[in-house]
Amino acid sequence: MRILFHLPRTNVLRHFDSVVLMLADNGHDVTLATPGKSNDFPLPQAVTSHPRIRSRVCPEVREDEWKDAATDFRTLVDCGHYLESPFFEAEKLRSRAFRAVAQAMTGDKTRHLTARCPTCNTKFVDGDFGNLRPSLGDAAAERFHNLARLIEAAIPSDPGRERFLQEEAPDVVVVSPLVRFGSEQSDWVKSAKALDIPVGFPVFSWDNLTTKGVIHVEPDRVFVWNAVQQREATEYYGIPPEKVIITGAPRFDSFMELRPSVDRDTYCRSLNFDPAAPIVTYLCSSEFVAGHEVAFVEEWIAEIRKDPRLTSSNVLVRPHPRSVRQWNDVDLVRHGRVGLSLSRLLNADQSLYDALSHSAAVVGLNTSAQIEAGILGKPVLTLLAPGFEKGQQGTLHFRYLLREAGGFVELANDLDEHKTHLARALAGGYDADEIRRAVEQFIRPQGWHRPATPILASAITDMATEKPSVVRRWLNSATRAGR
Repeated sequence: MRILFHLPRTNVLRHFDSVVLMLADNGHDVTLATPGKSNDFPLPQAVTSHPRIRSRVCPEVREDEWKDAATDFRTLVDCGHYLESPFFEAEKLRSRAFRAVAQAMTGDKTRHLTARCPTCNTKFVDGDFGNLRPSLGDAAAERFHNLARLIEAAIPSDPGRERFLQEEAPDVVVVSPLVRFGSEQSDWVKSAKALDIPVGFPVFSWDNLTTKGVIHVEPDRVFVWNAVQQREATEYYGIPPEKVIITGAPRFDSFMELRPSVDRDTYCRSLNFDPAAPIVTYLCSSEFVAGHEVAFVEEWIAEIRKDPRLTSSNVLVRPHPRSVRQWNDVDLVRHGRVGLSLSRLLNADQSLYDALSHSAAVVGLNTSAQIEAGILGKPVLTLLAPGFEKGQQGTLHFRYLLREAGGFVELANDLDEHKTHLARALAGGYDADEIRRAVEQFIRPQGWHRPATPILASAITDMATEKPSVVRRWLNSATRAGR
């Protein structure tokens, strides 16, 4: 079987490399199609050296008169998504959507969105637009959706992409992350469907169905982590339930196979920690969620040090891989036994595993690394932090990990309550089995001991079995005819 993965950047593969390798190991030929950007991340050696996996540069933009218009239209539709009721409180996401429209319509990625109030002359810039709460209302939203569907249906399949797919003759096309603002991957879905090639969309991450754009062209299958994402795909994007397949999250399979690289005493010595004291690890969030987090973390450490229940703890701070530069000149030594664990790797690595496995408790505002902490059965805590409301309550996915929503993250309404939660966690006041059950439902709903990689790999190949592509059918008939 021939399988084509389309990725806008090579670093998207980091959540699916195990799936690609398993498909190739099972005898399938896999093509990784990317636009071939000069600043792309190198692919893993296991991928580049596999005899059944090859990379190919593919078209990045349409070649017809819809080249700019399709992107501009889809970005407008993506923005309209944040004027609907489920996203009414998502100010930060709405701000980003408005700015994406400004950048798309001007063709300038550095463009800022600005306006002035005609009444008070107040100037609005970028994020200020999120504070405005225009609502389409249900009737207007339905009319907007109908209009968007009619215009999308009028956009033809891109001839350049069709030629590429005809040359590759895949049995299946897989695209991800698909839902970026104005994503040109919609054209890959459209061209695959025009050629009657089954096309699937594996969701890239836990927040992607509530923080990005919309699904403009419906794939044959949407592969999701869990029941939460299954509901999102159906409720927010209108994907029929029978087309949404729960597979779990392959990105965590390799992490779950790791073991500590050093014992706890050795780890503590490497950081000048007291081996007799517990380690509390603070996981920083992305800049989009938390902005410049340094000041808050230092304030949090100072509060920990003043609390007699927590003062003896070792504290480890792990910056988000995309935000390590803000920590370059930060001196944490004055806070006592505080260590800094820096990594630029976007996927969980051995250093994260070691940090979490040797920790007694983990704290973070809103970051996917909280999931890795839950995998290891650690008590995970968060708090509503002043100044970070838009990156927490202002997103839908923040709630999904909370205990009150069936998750495993303990939420505190303020710093004092948080310190009480943390003291209780350090004293062993948590249920590791409860944490494991919640994590299992989120990333491995088919069972804790069932990795998601083979489930997704099988679901991808099943598409070709159910619906052989017209290109492959033509090639098979031509072969039989001796052409």
